[in-house]
Amino acid sequence: MASKTHHRTESPTGVALSNSEFKKLFTPSRDDETPPHYATYSRLQAKELLQSLEIARSNNAVVQAEATEEIESPISRVPTTSSSCFQPTLRAPTLKQSIHRMLLWPKFMLLNCIYNIYEAVWILLHDLWAFGGKPSKIFDSNDPLTLSSAPNFAGKKAPGYSCQVTFTKIFHDRERFQAVFEKLCADSGMASPDTMGIVCWNDSVELLNDYSSSLMNVSGEHYIPNSRSYYAEGSRFKKYHVAIDMYESDNTTIMQAHLPGRAWDGTSCYNFVRELVHRYYSDDSEQESSPVFKANDLMQMKDDVREKFDNLLNILLWAIFVPYNVYSNQSSLCWQKASAAAGIDGYTEIPKELCHFNLNDIQSKQLSTALKKQGVAPTAALVFAGVHAYQLVLNELPFSVVMQASLQTRSFESSHPSLKERRFVGDWLIGILHRVRTWSRLFGIDNYKVEDAKKFYQELISGLKTTDASVRDGFYSRVLGKVKGGAATFEKTPCFPGNSRLNDSLFFNNYGVRTMHPDSGCVGFNWSGAGKVGINCILVQGRLCCTVASTQLPLASVEGIRDTFKTIIEAMMEGEDGDEVVKRIVKERAG
Repeated sequence: MASKTHHRTESPTGVALSNSEFKKLFTPSRDDETPPHYATYSRLQAKELLQSLEIARSNNAVVQAEATEEIESPISRVPTTSSSCFQPTLRAPTLKQSIHRMLLWPKFMLLNCIYNIYEAVWILLHDLWAFGGKPSKIFDSNDPLTLSSAPNFAGKKAPGYSCQVTFTKIFHDRERFQAVFEKLCADSGMASPDTMGIVCWNDSVELLNDYSSSLMNVSGEHYIPNSRSYYAEGSRFKKYHVAIDMYESDNTTIMQAHLPGRAWDGTSCYNFVRELVHRYYSDDSEQESSPVFKANDLMQMKDDVREKFDNLLNILLWAIFVPYNVYSNQSSLCWQKASAAAGIDGYTEIPKELCHFNLNDIQSKQLSTALKKQGVAPTAALVFAGVHAYQLVLNELPFSVVMQASLQTRSFESSHPSLKERRFVGDWLIGILHRVRTWSRLFGIDNYKVEDAKKFYQELISGLKTTDASVRDGFYSRVLGKVKGGAATFEKTPCFPGNSRLNDSLFFNNYGVRTMHPDSGCVGFNWSGAGKVGINCILVQGRLCCTVASTQLPLASVEGIRDTFKTIIEAMMEGEDGDEVVKRIVKERAG
């Protein structure tokens, strides 16, 4: 098993390079397996690079001095949470751009839509035929541990899920940490742990900041120098299936974990990190009896659930909408492509931008108490805040909330207590759709209210218990799609058979109440979601941690959504009604 103490060099000051030249510049030598810490440039470095290029181009010292003053102004780098100070982060399209987009959209539809509808229908029919018309058998055939231990997955290495865990204590015994990591990888079934896993200790790196319980707005680059985010850092570990990247100061440890998200669902990736920390602080005898990787032996799908999934009428009632669903998804995707080609802000695919909103334990308890008095479940409040943060910043409602939900505890049964504890590693994820952009809301006749979010959450819990149509839709869309699982991997394919319109929706995930070993000093866990806007939440060790991310929007827009989301949550934490909060924000920003 690879373990490295990484002495990181300074990031080079670069010039414009092609992708191939850029990769060659940072390709590690064959005699050194340690991934180089090139990551990505910080925004400050990027701004300095832009400044130098502009100077060389114009040779206008006066103009450049003004540009430098504007770029380096510390005021422009400070995010604001004030509704009255809100400024749009995206330029409105011009008439020329709008016409250009409308002309390009049919072209992209012609090139993409028909083929993807054909592919979706072919996969659906082929898989049903191959498995005797039993979708549950397709689900059973997907073995996440086999996939994560294979040399590659769908032509790629397994890492696809990156997270950042914050601790207030240091892992002093590195030999033990390494031994625990090796055993954990071996228990997961990795055929060649020496080449599939790595632990890096970045002793040469000085953290930019220590953890502070009073800081709620945490940027992706808050802790690690010369790094845009932990998601960007994942590109350093493409040759590994699991990578643990460690950074320490006297009072803070930052663990950036890169895990097999193309094979495991997100909960399982969290469970791997949890188990790593738990085993480090626990007696070695617990490792032998650990059930974490034994889900196939200890749990099985309930008979009544299997019967509903395999019911021919249920399958047909879902399948007849697949062509329209793919058309709808492609319509949204092609609209994005046409908008990007026309030069309209907020539609071009870019490296993921992300930021965080984290509460400490006291604030989290205050929020929980306030929501309880209002009769609002935390998930419903977070969904409500996310929908309106999306709308207030982007001036449009999300088409839907693509809610990530696990079948593990409600569709499966086991006598082992680990089922209720959600400790298993595997893949039980589906995406359940909550339609937001209805006709009445689109034309301003109705608004999205707290009651709508509460109703959705209640129906979500009820639907998971009874395997209703929304759950079956999520299940069929996964197992009868091109990709059969992973941490939302299956939802990103162009021929995805569910009507998610992912690049026009709010991707939402809430892990709920989770724990780390109490001796670890864990104070934060953040990871990012997929799509145009993703909001991922978790209550870890009594602390609410939220991540806002996007692969289309610039960082200013992502931070704007985070700040609006924060404003709504903080107001509800103070006892203010959510609907009234939104009305107040709208009024303040209009004024």
